[in-house]
Amino acid sequence: MASERLYYDDSYTTRFEAVIAATSEHRGRHAVELERTFFYPESGGQEADRGTLGGLPVLDVQAGEDGRVWHVMGGALPDATVLAAGIDWARRFDAMQQHTGQHVLSAAFERVMNAPTLSSGLGDERCTIELGMDAIDWEQVARVEEAANRVIWEDRPIERHWVDDESVKRFQLRKALQVSGRIRIVEIPDWDVSACGGTHTRRTGEVGIVKVVRWDKVRGNVRLEFVCGGRALRDHAWRTEALIEGAKKRTLKDRELIAHLERAAAERDELRKRLDELNGKLIVNEAREAVGTPPRAVTRFEASRPREEVRRFVIKCLEAGAPFAVAGAGSPEPVVVAGRARSGSFDLKTLVPGLLERASGRGGGSPDLVQASAADAAAAQVAWKWMADTLGASGGSV
Repeated sequence: MASERLYYDDSYTTRFEAVIAATSEHRGRHAVELERTFFYPESGGQEADRGTLGGLPVLDVQAGEDGRVWHVMGGALPDATVLAAGIDWARRFDAMQQHTGQHVLSAAFERVMNAPTLSSGLGDERCTIELGMDAIDWEQVARVEEAANRVIWEDRPIERHWVDDESVKRFQLRKALQVSGRIRIVEIPDWDVSACGGTHTRRTGEVGIVKVVRWDKVRGNVRLEFVCGGRALRDHAWRTEALIEGAKKRTLKDRELIAHLERAAAERDELRKRLDELNGKLIVNEAREAVGTPPRAVTRFEASRPREEVRRFVIKCLEAGAPFAVAGAGSPEPVVVAGRARSGSFDLKTLVPGLLERASGRGGGSPDLVQASAADAAAAQVAWKWMADTLGASGGSV
């Protein structure tokens, strides 16, 4: 027999006497079914309630296809038929704010932007809606937010109706029905009408505020993140702190910070480009000096050098005429790179298995250039020495 779900008509009761109807297990944990429950099970994109039952934590609430609601427990319940139950109100009210806010926001996007909500998710930190539109900007978001928050601040009542397949036809639903039979309708007068089984506030004013915080493109649509109520306040708090403190440290006005950061990023990129050019010239000179006249093989291991510089050094040594070059570094990324002159015939790839075995890492390459990452500096040095000795033993005829 399906559990009686009292939260459908009362989202505000958080303390009640629970009568156990059955016991079971859910993913290796104790689970109980109650004859009547105010606990909301995960469904419709909304997370499950948390709380206590018989003094033990309720870790999760799940509903089966048969309509039975299972309360997943943090331990074995005492041997009693009737237990005191309590719902985590802070979590419940947060979910009510987010879910009600989602109804208001989705209706606003449909009314202002003609953008239907294709799916929604109400997470523990962020909530999302996927919109049937291919692009959006902050100006459009501001227009939608203004419309949505106006409805919230008007403190409209939120009405609930129970209908069947026939009587539901008198409602103009925002989204087509996916179910049949006994249907619960949630209505915000003159704004939104939706079939929904989630928990909601009694009035829109309890949502407080809805704020869009970011969006991404997915499947050709826009997936947008938003926060409501207490979440919006906390989100605004850290963003304001970051903006004001960041501007203060640079003796700027708040609105000047972004332009300042963009200029700083452009200057950094230009300096990085110039530094890379100068570093490239230094590596060329370093390689020529290491190769000498007449050209000789080069083997070098350094305690610290960026991986890309190690690779570039080997290549420049070969360009300077070295028959082969083996270089390595212990940090920041332990690495070994070996190369031979293109005029040579020895296939360096045949040495890759031995190189990787000693490096305890990954790598590969071509017949004239191979590279391996190493587990640590010691392994890199062992692998580098083995490669240098192996190529040195060839007498330079690689």
